[in-house]
Amino acid sequence: MKKFIIILISILFCVTSLSYAQNINWNLTGAGARAAGFGGAFIGVADDATAISWNPAGLTQLIDPEFSAVMRYINDSYDFVRMGSGNTLGIGHVVPNFMSAVYPFNFGSRSIVAGVAYQQMLDFYSEGEDYYGDDYKTTGGVYTMSLGLGAQILPVFSVGVTSNVWTGTYKYEEISKDDDAEHFSGFNFNLGAMINLENLNSPLPVKFGFGFKSPFDLNSDFDYTVEMPTMLGFGGSVRLGDNLTVACDYETRAYGSSKIVYDGGGEASLSDYDLNQLRVGAEYLLVTDFAVIPVRAGFHTLPTIYSNFDDYGDVVDQVVGSGFAFGTGLIFEKIAIDATVTMDSFKQKTAETEGNYTKLSTTTFTLSGILYLN
Repeated sequence: MKKFIIILISILFCVTSLSYAQNINWNLTGAGARAAGFGGAFIGVADDATAISWNPAGLTQLIDPEFSAVMRYINDSYDFVRMGSGNTLGIGHVVPNFMSAVYPFNFGSRSIVAGVAYQQMLDFYSEGEDYYGDDYKTTGGVYTMSLGLGAQILPVFSVGVTSNVWTGTYKYEEISKDDDAEHFSGFNFNLGAMINLENLNSPLPVKFGFGFKSPFDLNSDFDYTVEMPTMLGFGGSVRLGDNLTVACDYETRAYGSSKIVYDGGGEASLSDYDLNQLRVGAEYLLVTDFAVIPVRAGFHTLPTIYSNFDDYGDVVDQVVGSGFAFGTGLIFEKIAIDATVTMDSFKQKTAETEGNYTKLSTTTFTLSGILYLN
Protein backbone atom coordinates (compact mmCIF):
# COMPACT_ATOMS: atom_id res chain seq x y z
CA MET A 1 0.00 0.00 0.00
CA LYS A 2 2.85 2.43 0.77
CA LYS A 3 4.26 1.95 -2.71
CA PHE A 4 0.81 2.48 -4.20
CA ILE A 5 0.27 5.76 -2.34
CA ILE A 6 3.70 7.11 -3.40
CA ILE A 7 2.98 6.36 -7.05
CA LEU A 8 -0.56 7.69 -6.78
CA ILE A 9 0.50 11.04 -5.34
CA SER A 10 3.25 11.36 -7.96
CA ILE A 11 0.95 10.66 -10.88
CA LEU A 12 -2.19 12.40 -9.71
CA PHE A 13 -0.76 15.68 -8.46
CA CYS A 14 2.27 16.04 -10.70
CA VAL A 15 4.84 16.49 -7.93
CA THR A 16 7.59 14.61 -9.83
CA SER A 17 8.56 14.06 -13.45
CA LEU A 18 6.48 10.87 -13.46
CA SER A 19 3.46 13.17 -13.77
CA TYR A 20 4.00 13.38 -17.51
CA ALA A 21 2.78 9.80 -17.78
CA GLN A 22 -0.58 11.14 -16.56
CA ASN A 23 -1.16 14.58 -18.01
CA ILE A 24 -3.99 16.18 -16.04
CA ASN A 25 -5.29 19.38 -17.59
CA TRP A 26 -6.07 21.74 -14.70
CA ASN A 27 -7.44 24.40 -17.08
CA LEU A 28 -11.04 23.50 -16.27
CA THR A 29 -13.45 24.87 -18.87
CA GLY A 30 -16.82 24.11 -20.39
CA ALA A 31 -17.58 21.53 -23.04
CA GLY A 32 -18.66 21.11 -26.66
CA ALA A 33 -17.11 20.82 -30.11
CA ARG A 34 -18.46 24.22 -31.15
CA ALA A 35 -16.86 25.93 -28.15
CA ALA A 36 -13.63 23.99 -28.79
CA GLY A 37 -13.67 25.30 -32.36
CA PHE A 38 -13.60 28.83 -30.94
CA GLY A 39 -10.42 27.86 -29.08
CA GLY A 40 -12.51 27.82 -25.91
CA ALA A 41 -13.52 31.49 -26.25
CA PHE A 42 -17.15 30.85 -25.35
CA ILE A 43 -17.97 32.78 -22.16
CA GLY A 44 -19.24 35.69 -24.24
CA VAL A 45 -21.00 33.43 -26.78
CA ALA A 46 -22.69 30.66 -24.71
CA ASP A 47 -25.74 30.37 -26.95
CA ASP A 48 -26.33 26.62 -27.16
CA ALA A 49 -27.04 23.71 -24.80
CA THR A 50 -23.44 23.68 -23.51
CA ALA A 51 -23.94 27.17 -22.00
CA ILE A 52 -24.63 25.57 -18.61
CA SER A 53 -20.94 24.60 -18.50
CA TRP A 54 -19.55 27.94 -19.76
CA ASN A 55 -21.81 30.74 -18.59
CA PRO A 56 -25.27 29.82 -17.29
CA ALA A 57 -26.50 33.36 -17.98
CA GLY A 58 -26.19 32.52 -21.68
CA LEU A 59 -28.96 29.94 -21.30
CA THR A 60 -31.49 32.77 -21.64
CA GLN A 61 -30.63 32.98 -25.35
CA LEU A 62 -32.30 29.61 -25.95
CA ILE A 63 -35.94 29.65 -27.03
CA ASP A 64 -36.59 25.89 -27.38
CA PRO A 65 -35.62 22.80 -25.37
CA GLU A 66 -32.28 21.30 -26.37
CA PHE A 67 -30.33 18.13 -25.65
CA SER A 68 -26.59 17.79 -26.19
CA ALA A 69 -23.95 15.06 -26.01
CA VAL A 70 -20.17 15.30 -26.44
CA MET A 71 -17.55 12.60 -27.05
CA ARG A 72 -13.79 13.03 -27.13
CA TYR A 73 -10.82 11.04 -28.38
CA ILE A 74 -7.63 12.20 -26.64
CA ASN A 75 -4.17 11.23 -27.85
CA ASP A 76 -1.12 12.25 -25.79
CA SER A 77 2.40 12.06 -27.21
CA TYR A 78 5.33 12.45 -24.80
CA ASP A 79 8.88 13.17 -26.03
CA PHE A 80 11.63 12.66 -23.43
CA VAL A 81 15.01 14.06 -24.54
CA ARG A 82 18.11 13.59 -22.40
CA MET A 83 21.60 14.63 -23.61
CA GLY A 84 20.56 14.65 -27.26
CA SER A 85 18.72 11.33 -27.32
CA GLY A 86 15.20 10.44 -26.35
CA ASN A 87 12.13 8.30 -26.65
CA THR A 88 8.46 8.85 -27.40
CA LEU A 89 5.39 7.49 -25.64
CA GLY A 90 1.89 7.67 -27.13
CA ILE A 91 -1.38 7.16 -25.24
CA GLY A 92 -4.90 7.40 -26.68
CA HIS A 93 -8.42 6.83 -25.34
CA VAL A 94 -12.08 7.75 -25.85
CA VAL A 95 -14.18 9.47 -23.17
CA PRO A 96 -17.84 10.55 -22.93
CA ASN A 97 -17.23 14.19 -22.02
CA PHE A 98 -20.58 15.94 -21.58
CA MET A 99 -24.37 15.60 -21.68
CA SER A 100 -27.04 18.21 -21.00
CA ALA A 101 -30.73 18.98 -21.31
CA VAL A 102 -32.17 22.50 -21.08
CA TYR A 103 -35.76 23.74 -20.98
CA PRO A 104 -36.76 27.39 -21.55
CA PHE A 105 -39.92 28.95 -20.18
CA ASN A 106 -41.23 32.47 -19.66
CA PHE A 107 -41.99 34.31 -16.45
CA GLY A 108 -44.04 37.27 -17.58
CA SER A 109 -42.02 38.87 -20.36
CA ARG A 110 -38.72 37.48 -19.10
CA SER A 111 -36.93 34.36 -20.28
CA ILE A 112 -35.89 31.70 -17.77
CA VAL A 113 -34.03 28.53 -18.76
CA ALA A 114 -33.33 25.53 -16.52
CA GLY A 115 -30.92 22.72 -17.30
CA VAL A 116 -29.11 19.65 -16.06
CA ALA A 117 -25.68 18.45 -17.15
CA TYR A 118 -22.93 15.89 -16.68
CA GLN A 119 -19.29 16.73 -17.46
CA GLN A 120 -15.92 15.04 -17.05
CA MET A 121 -13.64 17.65 -15.44
CA LEU A 122 -10.41 15.70 -14.76
CA ASP A 123 -9.21 12.73 -16.78
CA PHE A 124 -6.97 10.17 -15.04
CA TYR A 125 -6.28 7.79 -17.92
CA SER A 126 -2.67 6.75 -18.49
CA GLU A 127 -0.53 3.71 -19.05
CA GLY A 128 3.19 3.05 -18.93
CA GLU A 129 5.98 1.91 -16.63
CA ASP A 130 6.45 3.18 -13.07
CA TYR A 131 9.67 3.90 -11.16
CA TYR A 132 9.89 0.24 -10.12
CA GLY A 133 9.77 -1.10 -13.69
CA ASP A 134 6.21 -2.41 -13.38
CA ASP A 135 3.63 -1.87 -16.11
CA TYR A 136 0.57 0.03 -14.95
CA LYS A 137 -2.63 1.65 -16.16
CA THR A 138 -4.69 4.36 -14.46
CA THR A 139 -8.36 4.94 -15.22
CA GLY A 140 -11.21 7.09 -14.01
CA GLY A 141 -11.76 10.80 -13.59
CA VAL A 142 -13.60 13.48 -11.68
CA TYR A 143 -17.08 14.43 -12.90
CA THR A 144 -19.74 16.99 -12.12
CA MET A 145 -23.50 16.58 -12.00
CA SER A 146 -24.96 20.05 -12.42
CA LEU A 147 -28.22 21.95 -12.10
CA GLY A 148 -28.31 25.31 -13.87
CA LEU A 149 -30.68 28.24 -14.13
CA GLY A 150 -30.47 31.33 -16.30
CA ALA A 151 -32.79 34.33 -15.88
CA GLN A 152 -33.25 37.46 -17.95
CA ILE A 153 -33.32 40.44 -15.56
CA LEU A 154 -33.39 43.19 -18.18
CA PRO A 155 -33.70 42.94 -21.97
CA VAL A 156 -29.92 43.31 -22.24
CA PHE A 157 -28.84 41.70 -18.94
CA SER A 158 -29.07 38.09 -17.75
CA VAL A 159 -27.68 36.17 -14.80
CA GLY A 160 -27.22 32.48 -14.14
CA VAL A 161 -26.14 29.99 -11.50
CA THR A 162 -25.00 26.38 -11.68
CA SER A 163 -24.61 24.07 -8.68
CA ASN A 164 -22.08 21.25 -9.16
CA VAL A 165 -21.80 17.99 -7.26
CA TRP A 166 -18.32 16.57 -7.84
CA THR A 167 -17.67 12.85 -7.76
CA GLY A 168 -15.18 10.46 -9.27
CA THR A 169 -12.87 7.50 -9.02
CA TYR A 170 -9.15 7.01 -9.56
CA LYS A 171 -8.02 3.43 -10.20
CA TYR A 172 -4.43 2.27 -10.42
CA GLU A 173 -3.84 -1.13 -11.97
CA GLU A 174 -0.55 -2.97 -12.06
CA ILE A 175 -0.55 -5.68 -14.68
CA SER A 176 -1.16 -9.12 -13.10
CA LYS A 177 -1.39 -7.53 -9.63
CA ASP A 178 -4.10 -6.32 -7.30
CA ASP A 179 -6.08 -3.21 -8.13
CA ASP A 180 -7.10 -0.44 -5.80
CA ALA A 181 -9.39 2.55 -6.20
CA GLU A 182 -9.77 6.03 -4.76
CA HIS A 183 -12.96 8.07 -4.62
CA PHE A 184 -13.54 11.83 -4.72
CA SER A 185 -16.33 14.17 -3.69
CA GLY A 186 -16.98 17.91 -3.51
CA PHE A 187 -19.45 20.69 -4.19
CA ASN A 188 -19.22 24.18 -5.69
CA PHE A 189 -21.23 26.62 -7.76
CA ASN A 190 -20.78 28.80 -10.83
CA LEU A 191 -22.19 32.28 -11.29
CA GLY A 192 -22.60 33.86 -14.71
CA ALA A 193 -23.67 37.18 -16.18
CA MET A 194 -24.22 38.32 -19.74
CA ILE A 195 -24.81 41.69 -21.38
CA ASN A 196 -26.42 41.19 -24.78
CA LEU A 197 -26.57 44.42 -26.75
CA GLU A 198 -28.41 42.65 -29.56
CA ASN A 199 -31.55 43.11 -27.43
CA LEU A 200 -31.39 46.90 -27.51
CA ASN A 201 -34.07 48.82 -29.39
CA SER A 202 -31.28 49.70 -31.80
CA PRO A 203 -29.37 46.39 -31.70
CA LEU A 204 -25.60 46.16 -31.55
CA PRO A 205 -24.14 42.73 -32.39
CA VAL A 206 -21.99 42.62 -29.24
CA LYS A 207 -22.13 40.43 -26.11
CA PHE A 208 -20.10 40.39 -22.90
CA GLY A 209 -19.92 37.47 -20.47
CA PHE A 210 -18.60 36.93 -16.94
CA GLY A 211 -18.09 33.68 -15.04
CA PHE A 212 -17.17 32.90 -11.42
CA LYS A 213 -16.43 29.41 -10.07
CA SER A 214 -16.35 29.15 -6.29
CA PRO A 215 -13.41 27.51 -4.47
CA PHE A 216 -14.08 24.19 -2.78
CA ASP A 217 -12.47 21.13 -1.24
CA LEU A 218 -12.09 18.09 -3.48
CA ASN A 219 -12.07 15.33 -0.86
CA SER A 220 -10.39 11.95 -1.28
CA ASP A 221 -11.13 8.86 0.79
CA PHE A 222 -7.35 8.33 0.89
CA ASP A 223 -7.18 10.88 3.74
CA TYR A 224 -6.27 14.07 1.90
CA THR A 225 -8.07 17.06 0.40
CA VAL A 226 -7.26 19.20 -2.64
CA GLU A 227 -8.14 22.85 -2.14
CA MET A 228 -9.55 23.79 -5.54
CA PRO A 229 -9.19 27.53 -6.27
CA THR A 230 -11.41 30.43 -7.26
CA MET A 231 -11.73 30.80 -11.04
CA LEU A 232 -12.77 34.00 -12.84
CA GLY A 233 -13.48 34.37 -16.53
CA PHE A 234 -14.35 37.29 -18.80
CA GLY A 235 -15.39 37.10 -22.43
CA GLY A 236 -16.83 39.05 -25.31
CA SER A 237 -18.08 38.36 -28.81
CA VAL A 238 -19.02 40.46 -31.81
CA ARG A 239 -20.97 39.47 -34.89
CA LEU A 240 -19.58 41.02 -38.07
CA GLY A 241 -22.31 40.91 -40.66
CA ASP A 242 -24.77 38.03 -40.66
CA ASN A 243 -22.30 35.16 -40.78
CA LEU A 244 -19.06 35.94 -38.91
CA THR A 245 -18.64 35.84 -35.11
CA VAL A 246 -15.36 36.68 -33.34
CA ALA A 247 -14.83 35.95 -29.63
CA CYS A 248 -12.18 36.41 -26.95
CA ASP A 249 -11.92 35.11 -23.34
CA TYR A 250 -9.54 35.60 -20.45
CA GLU A 251 -9.71 33.26 -17.47
CA THR A 252 -7.65 33.12 -14.29
CA ARG A 253 -7.45 30.15 -11.90
CA ALA A 254 -5.76 30.77 -8.53
CA TYR A 255 -3.82 27.50 -8.26
CA GLY A 256 -0.86 29.35 -6.77
CA SER A 257 -2.69 29.35 -3.43
CA SER A 258 -4.03 25.78 -3.70
CA LYS A 259 -2.87 23.17 -1.20
CA ILE A 260 -3.06 19.42 -0.78
CA VAL A 261 -3.97 18.97 2.90
CA TYR A 262 -3.40 15.60 4.58
CA ASP A 263 -5.80 14.44 7.31
CA GLY A 264 -2.94 13.27 9.52
CA GLY A 265 -1.29 16.71 9.37
CA GLY A 266 0.87 18.51 6.86
CA GLU A 267 0.23 20.03 3.45
CA ALA A 268 1.85 20.52 0.05
CA SER A 269 1.41 23.11 -2.67
CA LEU A 270 -0.40 21.96 -5.77
CA SER A 271 1.39 24.63 -7.82
CA ASP A 272 3.54 27.73 -7.51
CA TYR A 273 1.52 29.39 -10.25
CA ASP A 274 -1.91 30.66 -11.13
CA LEU A 275 -3.18 29.48 -14.52
CA ASN A 276 -4.02 32.57 -16.57
CA GLN A 277 -5.39 31.67 -19.99
CA LEU A 278 -6.20 33.70 -23.12
CA ARG A 279 -8.58 32.24 -25.71
CA VAL A 280 -9.62 33.68 -29.09
CA GLY A 281 -11.68 32.23 -31.92
CA ALA A 282 -13.98 32.85 -34.85
CA GLU A 283 -16.89 31.16 -36.63
CA TYR A 284 -18.10 31.74 -40.20
CA LEU A 285 -21.40 30.25 -41.39
CA LEU A 286 -21.70 28.98 -44.94
CA VAL A 287 -25.41 28.90 -45.79
CA THR A 288 -26.42 26.29 -48.37
CA ASP A 289 -29.71 24.74 -49.47
CA PHE A 290 -28.67 21.51 -47.74
CA ALA A 291 -27.54 22.84 -44.34
CA VAL A 292 -25.62 25.60 -42.62
CA ILE A 293 -21.94 24.68 -42.56
CA PRO A 294 -19.84 26.42 -39.89
CA VAL A 295 -16.10 26.90 -40.26
CA ARG A 296 -14.24 27.63 -37.02
CA ALA A 297 -10.71 28.35 -35.87
CA GLY A 298 -9.28 29.25 -32.49
CA PHE A 299 -6.16 29.72 -30.40
CA HIS A 300 -5.48 29.51 -26.67
CA THR A 301 -2.52 29.72 -24.37
CA LEU A 302 -1.88 26.62 -22.25
CA PRO A 303 -0.61 27.54 -18.78
CA THR A 304 0.53 24.59 -16.66
CA ILE A 305 1.41 23.91 -13.03
CA TYR A 306 4.96 22.91 -14.09
CA SER A 307 8.24 24.86 -13.87
CA ASN A 308 11.19 25.27 -16.21
CA PHE A 309 14.62 24.70 -14.66
CA ASP A 310 18.07 26.00 -15.45
CA ASP A 311 21.30 23.97 -15.64
CA TYR A 312 21.71 24.24 -11.86
CA GLY A 313 18.29 22.84 -11.05
CA ASP A 314 16.78 26.19 -10.08
CA VAL A 315 13.26 27.19 -11.05
CA VAL A 316 13.26 29.73 -13.89
CA ASP A 317 9.63 30.31 -14.85
CA GLN A 318 6.24 28.73 -15.47
CA VAL A 319 5.78 26.31 -18.34
CA VAL A 320 3.25 27.77 -20.77
CA GLY A 321 2.26 26.13 -24.04
CA SER A 322 -0.30 26.89 -26.72
CA GLY A 323 -3.11 25.26 -28.63
CA PHE A 324 -4.85 25.61 -31.99
CA ALA A 325 -8.31 24.41 -32.95
CA PHE A 326 -10.11 23.85 -36.24
CA GLY A 327 -13.73 22.78 -36.55
CA THR A 328 -16.75 22.43 -38.74
CA GLY A 329 -20.18 20.85 -38.68
CA LEU A 330 -23.67 20.61 -40.13
CA ILE A 331 -26.60 22.57 -38.75
CA PHE A 332 -30.11 21.46 -39.69
CA GLU A 333 -33.49 22.57 -38.40
CA LYS A 334 -33.69 19.88 -35.71
CA ILE A 335 -30.09 18.86 -35.13
CA ALA A 336 -26.55 20.22 -35.17
CA ILE A 337 -23.45 18.07 -35.49
CA ASP A 338 -20.06 19.63 -34.78
CA ALA A 339 -16.52 18.28 -34.93
CA THR A 340 -13.28 19.92 -33.83
CA VAL A 341 -9.63 18.92 -33.68
CA THR A 342 -7.52 20.67 -31.04
CA MET A 343 -3.72 20.48 -30.97
CA ASP A 344 -2.06 21.46 -27.68
CA SER A 345 1.60 21.33 -26.74
CA PHE A 346 4.06 22.50 -24.12
CA LYS A 347 7.73 21.90 -23.47
CA GLN A 348 9.45 21.74 -20.09
CA LYS A 349 13.16 22.45 -19.80
CA THR A 350 14.74 20.15 -17.25
CA ALA A 351 17.82 20.57 -15.11
CA GLU A 352 21.42 19.38 -15.23
CA THR A 353 22.28 19.56 -18.94
CA GLU A 354 21.39 22.07 -21.64
CA GLY A 355 19.07 20.52 -24.22
CA ASN A 356 17.24 18.25 -21.78
CA TYR A 357 13.47 18.64 -22.05
CA THR A 358 10.15 16.88 -21.95
CA LYS A 359 7.51 17.79 -24.53
CA LEU A 360 3.84 16.90 -24.40
CA SER A 361 1.64 17.12 -27.49
CA THR A 362 -2.07 16.39 -27.16
CA THR A 363 -4.47 15.99 -30.07
CA THR A 364 -8.14 15.98 -29.09
CA PHE A 365 -10.99 15.13 -31.44
CA THR A 366 -14.32 16.42 -30.12
CA LEU A 367 -17.67 15.39 -31.57
CA SER A 368 -20.92 17.02 -30.42
CA GLY A 369 -24.57 16.60 -31.21
CA ILE A 370 -27.38 18.97 -30.27
CA LEU A 371 -31.05 18.09 -30.70
CA TYR A 372 -33.51 20.98 -30.98
CA LEU A 373 -37.07 20.31 -29.86
CA ASN A 374 -38.83 23.21 -31.56
